[in-house]
Amino acid sequence: MNFSDPSRSTESRPSRMPDGRTDDRYELVDFGGGRKLELVAGRLIDRPSPAAEGLAAKQRARWKVAASRFDESERRWNHRVEWKPGRYIECGGFRMPVAPTPYGHIGVFPEQQANWDWLRTHALPDGSLLSPPNANDSVVDRAKALNLFAYTGASTMAMVSAGFAVAHVDAAKPNVQSAREAAKSNGWDDPPIRFLVDDAVKFAAREVRRENRYHTIVMDPPAYGHGPSGKAWRLARDVWPLIDDCLRLLQADAFRLLVTGHSPDVNQNDVQDYLAVAIPKRTRPSGKLRFETGRLRLPDESGRKLDAGFFVRVWNEG
Repeated sequence: MNFSDPSRSTESRPSRMPDGRTDDRYELVDFGGGRKLELVAGRLIDRPSPAAEGLAAKQRARWKVAASRFDESERRWNHRVEWKPGRYIECGGFRMPVAPTPYGHIGVFPEQQANWDWLRTHALPDGSLLSPPNANDSVVDRAKALNLFAYTGASTMAMVSAGFAVAHVDAAKPNVQSAREAAKSNGWDDPPIRFLVDDAVKFAAREVRRENRYHTIVMDPPAYGHGPSGKAWRLARDVWPLIDDCLRLLQADAFRLLVTGHSPDVNQNDVQDYLAVAIPKRTRPSGKLRFETGRLRLPDESGRKLDAGFFVRVWNEG
Protein backbone atom coordinates (compact mmCIF):
# COMPACT_ATOMS: atom_id res chain seq x y z
CA MET A 1 0.00 0.00 0.00
CA ASN A 2 1.15 3.52 -0.79
CA PHE A 3 0.80 5.28 2.56
CA SER A 4 1.78 8.63 1.06
CA ASP A 5 -1.56 8.78 -0.76
CA PRO A 6 -4.15 10.20 1.69
CA SER A 7 -7.03 9.00 -0.47
CA ARG A 8 -6.26 5.39 0.33
CA SER A 9 -7.01 3.75 3.67
CA THR A 10 -4.97 1.22 5.60
CA GLU A 11 -5.99 -2.41 5.13
CA SER A 12 -8.05 -4.07 7.85
CA ARG A 13 -5.88 -7.17 7.59
CA PRO A 14 -2.08 -7.38 7.74
CA SER A 15 -0.57 -6.89 4.29
CA ARG A 16 1.16 -9.71 2.46
CA MET A 17 4.89 -9.85 1.89
CA PRO A 18 6.25 -10.73 -1.60
CA ASP A 19 6.77 -14.35 -0.51
CA GLY A 20 3.16 -14.61 0.75
CA ARG A 21 3.91 -14.22 4.46
CA THR A 22 1.79 -11.91 6.59
CA ASP A 23 3.51 -8.61 7.37
CA ASP A 24 4.59 -9.05 10.99
CA ARG A 25 6.93 -6.08 11.26
CA TYR A 26 7.01 -3.14 13.61
CA GLU A 27 8.28 0.22 12.31
CA LEU A 28 8.32 3.71 13.78
CA VAL A 29 7.25 5.83 10.81
CA ASP A 30 7.33 9.38 12.25
CA PHE A 31 6.94 11.33 15.49
CA GLY A 32 6.26 14.86 16.65
CA GLY A 33 3.79 17.03 18.53
CA GLY A 34 3.67 14.60 21.42
CA ARG A 35 2.62 11.66 19.23
CA LYS A 36 4.13 8.82 17.22
CA LEU A 37 3.05 7.16 13.98
CA GLU A 38 3.76 3.43 13.83
CA LEU A 39 3.30 0.59 11.38
CA VAL A 40 2.22 -2.42 13.44
CA ALA A 41 1.72 -5.70 11.57
CA GLY A 42 0.59 -3.82 8.46
CA ARG A 43 -1.61 -1.34 10.35
CA LEU A 44 -0.75 2.36 10.63
CA ILE A 45 -1.55 3.77 14.09
CA ASP A 46 -1.26 7.20 15.72
CA ARG A 47 -0.90 7.43 19.50
CA PRO A 48 0.59 9.64 22.23
CA SER A 49 4.30 9.79 22.98
CA PRO A 50 5.50 12.19 25.69
CA ALA A 51 9.06 11.91 24.37
CA ALA A 52 7.87 13.52 21.11
CA GLU A 53 6.70 16.73 22.81
CA GLY A 54 8.22 19.86 21.29
CA LEU A 55 9.31 18.05 18.13
CA ALA A 56 7.92 18.46 14.61
CA ALA A 57 6.52 15.59 12.55
CA LYS A 58 8.13 15.08 9.14
CA GLN A 59 5.57 13.14 7.09
CA ARG A 60 2.23 14.93 7.33
CA ALA A 61 0.54 12.94 4.58
CA ARG A 62 1.20 9.63 6.30
CA TRP A 63 -0.60 10.74 9.47
CA LYS A 64 -3.79 11.40 7.51
CA VAL A 65 -4.25 7.74 6.58
CA ALA A 66 -3.71 6.19 10.01
CA ALA A 67 -6.20 3.36 10.52
CA SER A 68 -6.34 3.91 14.30
CA ARG A 69 -5.78 6.92 16.55
CA PHE A 70 -5.81 7.01 20.34
CA ASP A 71 -7.45 10.12 21.80
CA GLU A 72 -5.79 10.78 25.13
CA SER A 73 -8.38 13.31 26.33
CA GLU A 74 -11.24 10.87 25.72
CA ARG A 75 -9.14 7.80 26.59
CA ARG A 76 -10.42 5.90 23.61
CA TRP A 77 -9.32 4.57 20.24
CA ASN A 78 -10.89 5.81 17.02
CA HIS A 79 -10.67 3.28 14.19
CA ARG A 80 -11.16 4.26 10.56
CA VAL A 81 -10.92 0.56 9.77
CA GLU A 82 -11.86 -2.17 12.25
CA TRP A 83 -8.89 -3.53 14.20
CA LYS A 84 -9.54 -7.25 14.07
CA PRO A 85 -7.80 -9.68 16.45
CA GLY A 86 -5.06 -12.00 15.33
CA ARG A 87 -2.21 -9.59 14.61
CA TYR A 88 1.34 -10.34 15.73
CA ILE A 89 4.78 -8.83 15.42
CA GLU A 90 7.91 -10.91 15.03
CA CYS A 91 10.38 -10.25 17.84
CA GLY A 92 13.30 -12.46 16.87
CA GLY A 93 12.85 -16.04 18.05
CA PHE A 94 9.28 -15.48 19.22
CA ARG A 95 6.25 -13.39 18.37
CA MET A 96 3.89 -11.19 20.35
CA PRO A 97 0.19 -10.46 19.83
CA VAL A 98 -0.67 -6.79 19.26
CA ALA A 99 -4.04 -5.20 19.99
CA PRO A 100 -5.37 -1.83 21.19
CA THR A 101 -5.63 -1.47 24.97
CA PRO A 102 -7.73 1.02 26.97
CA TYR A 103 -4.55 2.91 27.91
CA GLY A 104 -3.33 3.56 24.39
CA HIS A 105 -0.84 0.69 24.37
CA ILE A 106 -0.61 -2.17 21.87
CA GLY A 107 0.37 -5.01 24.22
CA VAL A 108 4.11 -4.85 23.64
CA PHE A 109 6.91 -2.26 23.82
CA PRO A 110 8.95 -2.60 20.59
CA GLU A 111 11.70 -0.33 21.90
CA GLN A 112 12.79 -3.29 24.05
CA GLN A 113 13.89 -5.34 21.02
CA ALA A 114 17.60 -4.91 21.74
CA ASN A 115 17.04 -6.16 25.29
CA TRP A 116 15.10 -9.19 24.04
CA ASP A 117 17.99 -9.99 21.71
CA TRP A 118 20.41 -9.67 24.61
CA LEU A 119 18.32 -11.95 26.83
CA ARG A 120 18.15 -14.59 24.10
CA THR A 121 21.80 -14.62 23.10
CA HIS A 122 24.23 -12.97 25.53
CA ALA A 123 26.08 -14.56 28.47
CA LEU A 124 23.80 -17.58 28.54
CA PRO A 125 24.39 -20.42 30.98
CA ASP A 126 25.99 -23.53 29.53
CA GLY A 127 23.48 -25.67 27.67
CA SER A 128 20.55 -23.28 27.92
CA LEU A 129 19.95 -23.32 24.17
CA LEU A 130 19.82 -27.12 24.18
CA SER A 131 16.36 -27.25 25.78
CA PRO A 132 13.82 -25.24 23.78
CA PRO A 133 10.16 -25.16 24.87
CA ASN A 134 8.27 -28.44 24.68
CA ALA A 135 11.44 -30.50 24.80
CA ASN A 136 11.33 -33.65 26.91
CA ASP A 137 13.67 -32.41 29.61
CA SER A 138 12.51 -31.51 33.09
CA VAL A 139 11.71 -27.92 34.02
CA VAL A 140 13.92 -28.29 37.10
CA ASP A 141 16.92 -28.83 34.80
CA ARG A 142 16.48 -25.48 33.10
CA ALA A 143 18.28 -22.31 34.07
CA LYS A 144 15.93 -20.10 36.11
CA ALA A 145 14.91 -16.53 35.32
CA LEU A 146 12.70 -13.97 37.05
CA ASN A 147 10.74 -11.25 35.24
CA LEU A 148 9.33 -8.54 37.54
CA PHE A 149 6.75 -5.96 36.39
CA ALA A 150 6.51 -8.40 33.50
CA TYR A 151 3.51 -6.83 31.69
CA THR A 152 2.39 -9.06 28.79
CA GLY A 153 5.60 -11.03 28.79
CA ALA A 154 7.82 -10.24 25.81
CA SER A 155 10.96 -10.57 27.95
CA THR A 156 9.50 -13.78 29.37
CA MET A 157 9.01 -15.15 25.85
CA ALA A 158 12.56 -14.14 24.92
CA MET A 159 13.98 -16.08 27.86
CA VAL A 160 11.74 -19.10 27.33
CA SER A 161 12.86 -19.21 23.69
CA ALA A 162 16.45 -19.39 24.98
CA GLY A 163 15.70 -22.33 27.25
CA PHE A 164 14.97 -20.70 30.62
CA ALA A 165 12.26 -21.57 33.12
CA VAL A 166 10.73 -18.20 33.99
CA ALA A 167 8.81 -16.82 36.96
CA HIS A 168 6.59 -14.15 35.37
CA VAL A 169 5.33 -11.64 37.95
CA ASP A 170 2.86 -8.81 37.40
CA ALA A 171 0.30 -7.31 39.76
CA ALA A 172 -2.36 -6.92 37.03
CA LYS A 173 -4.32 -10.08 36.26
CA PRO A 174 -5.13 -9.01 32.66
CA ASN A 175 -1.41 -8.61 31.94
CA VAL A 176 -0.67 -12.11 33.19
CA GLN A 177 -3.52 -13.51 31.13
CA SER A 178 -2.12 -11.75 28.07
CA ALA A 179 1.25 -13.37 28.76
CA ARG A 180 -0.44 -16.77 28.81
CA GLU A 181 -1.97 -16.01 25.44
CA ALA A 182 1.41 -14.85 24.10
CA ALA A 183 2.94 -18.19 25.08
CA LYS A 184 0.15 -20.06 23.29
CA SER A 185 0.60 -17.90 20.19
CA ASN A 186 4.17 -19.25 20.03
CA GLY A 187 2.92 -22.83 20.17
CA TRP A 188 3.92 -23.28 23.80
CA ASP A 189 0.88 -25.00 25.28
CA ASP A 190 2.78 -26.11 28.38
CA PRO A 191 5.61 -23.58 28.69
CA PRO A 192 8.16 -23.56 31.53
CA ILE A 193 6.58 -20.40 32.98
CA ARG A 194 5.13 -19.71 36.43
CA PHE A 195 2.45 -17.10 35.79
CA LEU A 196 2.10 -15.10 39.01
CA VAL A 197 -0.37 -12.30 39.76
CA ASP A 198 1.61 -10.72 42.56
CA ASP A 199 3.31 -7.57 43.81
CA ALA A 200 6.90 -7.57 42.56
CA VAL A 201 8.38 -6.18 45.78
CA LYS A 202 6.58 -8.66 48.00
CA PHE A 203 7.36 -11.59 45.72
CA ALA A 204 11.07 -10.77 45.64
CA ALA A 205 11.16 -10.49 49.45
CA ARG A 206 9.50 -13.91 49.81
CA GLU A 207 11.96 -15.44 47.37
CA VAL A 208 14.84 -14.12 49.47
CA ARG A 209 13.37 -15.81 52.54
CA ARG A 210 12.96 -19.03 50.54
CA GLU A 211 16.62 -18.75 49.51
CA ASN A 212 15.78 -19.21 45.84
CA ARG A 213 18.34 -18.27 43.20
CA TYR A 214 18.11 -17.14 39.58
CA HIS A 215 20.57 -16.90 36.75
CA THR A 216 18.74 -13.94 35.13
CA ILE A 217 16.52 -11.25 36.63
CA VAL A 218 14.68 -8.63 34.58
CA MET A 219 12.77 -5.65 35.92
CA ASP A 220 10.98 -2.79 34.18
CA PRO A 221 9.49 -0.85 37.11
CA PRO A 222 7.15 2.10 36.50
CA ALA A 223 8.11 5.64 37.43
CA TYR A 224 5.16 5.76 39.80
CA GLY A 225 2.04 3.78 40.62
CA HIS A 226 0.23 1.83 43.31
CA GLY A 227 0.55 -1.76 44.44
CA PRO A 228 -2.41 -4.11 44.97
CA SER A 229 -2.69 -2.94 48.58
CA GLY A 230 -2.84 0.72 47.50
CA LYS A 231 0.68 1.58 48.66
CA ALA A 232 2.28 4.23 46.46
CA TRP A 233 5.32 3.26 44.37
CA ARG A 234 7.93 5.87 43.48
CA LEU A 235 10.87 4.69 41.42
CA ALA A 236 13.42 7.12 42.84
CA ARG A 237 12.55 6.00 46.38
CA ASP A 238 11.55 2.34 46.08
CA VAL A 239 13.68 0.77 43.40
CA TRP A 240 16.84 0.53 45.53
CA PRO A 241 15.59 -1.89 48.21
CA LEU A 242 14.00 -3.97 45.43
CA ILE A 243 17.35 -4.10 43.62
CA ASP A 244 18.99 -5.21 46.87
CA ASP A 245 16.58 -8.12 47.18
CA CYS A 246 17.12 -9.06 43.54
CA LEU A 247 20.88 -9.11 44.06
CA ARG A 248 20.37 -11.56 46.94
CA LEU A 249 18.46 -13.78 44.51
CA LEU A 250 21.20 -13.93 41.87
CA GLN A 251 23.52 -16.89 41.55
CA ALA A 252 27.08 -15.95 42.44
CA ASP A 253 28.83 -18.09 39.84
CA ALA A 254 26.96 -16.81 36.77
CA PHE A 255 24.20 -14.22 36.51
CA ARG A 256 22.61 -11.46 34.43
CA LEU A 257 20.54 -8.49 35.56
CA LEU A 258 18.56 -6.18 33.29
CA VAL A 259 16.98 -2.99 34.65
CA THR A 260 15.00 -0.59 32.47
CA GLY A 261 13.10 2.57 33.39
CA HIS A 262 11.31 5.63 32.13
CA SER A 263 11.62 8.24 34.87
CA PRO A 264 13.44 11.59 34.71
CA ASP A 265 14.32 11.09 38.38
CA VAL A 266 16.47 7.98 37.79
CA ASN A 267 18.79 7.27 34.87
CA GLN A 268 21.22 4.58 33.77
CA ASN A 269 24.16 6.22 35.53
CA ASP A 270 22.33 6.21 38.86
CA VAL A 271 21.54 2.51 38.52
CA GLN A 272 25.02 1.54 37.34
CA ASP A 273 26.71 3.45 40.16
CA TYR A 274 24.44 1.78 42.70
CA LEU A 275 25.01 -1.70 41.28
CA ALA A 276 28.78 -1.27 41.09
CA VAL A 277 28.84 -0.84 44.87
CA ALA A 278 25.93 -3.11 45.84
CA ILE A 279 26.70 -6.22 43.78
CA PRO A 280 30.01 -7.05 45.52
CA LYS A 281 28.30 -6.58 48.90
CA ARG A 282 25.09 -8.52 48.21
CA THR A 283 26.17 -11.16 45.70
CA ARG A 284 29.91 -11.64 46.10
CA PRO A 285 30.17 -12.64 42.46
CA SER A 286 32.84 -14.84 40.98
CA GLY A 287 34.54 -13.35 37.95
CA LYS A 288 34.50 -9.81 36.64
CA LEU A 289 31.43 -7.57 36.40
CA ARG A 290 30.48 -6.28 32.97
CA PHE A 291 28.09 -3.39 32.28
CA GLU A 292 26.24 -2.16 29.22
CA THR A 293 24.17 0.98 29.72
CA GLY A 294 22.41 3.55 27.59
CA ARG A 295 19.13 4.81 26.23
CA LEU A 296 16.54 2.81 24.32
CA ARG A 297 15.86 4.69 21.08
CA LEU A 298 13.62 3.89 18.13
CA PRO A 299 14.66 5.22 14.71
CA ASP A 300 11.97 6.55 12.38
CA GLU A 301 12.00 6.50 8.59
CA SER A 302 13.87 9.79 8.37
CA GLY A 303 16.64 8.54 10.68
CA ARG A 304 15.62 10.49 13.78
CA LYS A 305 15.56 8.58 17.07
CA LEU A 306 12.80 8.69 19.68
CA ASP A 307 13.93 8.22 23.27
CA ALA A 308 12.22 5.39 25.18
CA GLY A 309 13.98 5.26 28.53
CA PHE A 310 17.18 3.80 29.92
CA PHE A 311 18.65 0.32 30.22
CA VAL A 312 21.32 -1.21 32.43
CA ARG A 313 22.65 -4.69 31.71
CA VAL A 314 25.13 -6.32 34.06
CA TRP A 315 26.63 -9.80 34.14
CA ASN A 316 29.69 -11.54 35.48
CA GLU A 317 32.44 -13.24 33.55
CA GLY A 318 34.86 -15.78 34.93
